[in-house]
Amino acid sequence: MKKKAIVIILLWLGCGSAFSQEISKEIIGKWKLTEVGMMGQKGSPIEVFGVAEAYQEYSKPNKFTGFLGEKVTGKFKIDKAAKKIEIDVNKESTIFEIKTFTTKNMVLNLKAEEGVITLYYEKVTK
Repeated sequence: MKKKAIVIILLWLGCGSAFSQEISKEIIGKWKLTEVGMMGQKGSPIEVFGVAEAYQEYSKPNKFTGFLGEKVTGKFKIDKAAKKIEIDVNKESTIFEIKTFTTKNMVLNLKAEEGVITLYYEKVTK
């Protein structure tokens, strides 16, 4: 019985690592912010942040560009369990929890003073 439990744990850990690698590949590209959820309410980026254009762009090797009223650049990394994206811009780190992720949509949670902000993204196809 212990051997089965160990095998299951090892398989589970291996899948987490593979999922992280998959997200690392699939996240590459531009993601447009389409909706923002905060304090039980949802709205567009213009309604919540006052900007019409908002996006995150990920490129190799671990380069990040974000736009929310102004453009910022930095680096990103995805944790081994594929549950968080850490963005480093000007030596300041922001951590996004990955709520859901597909090749076309991404939902991230960000903890802020006001509470949890949920960000809904769609991948931009050229």
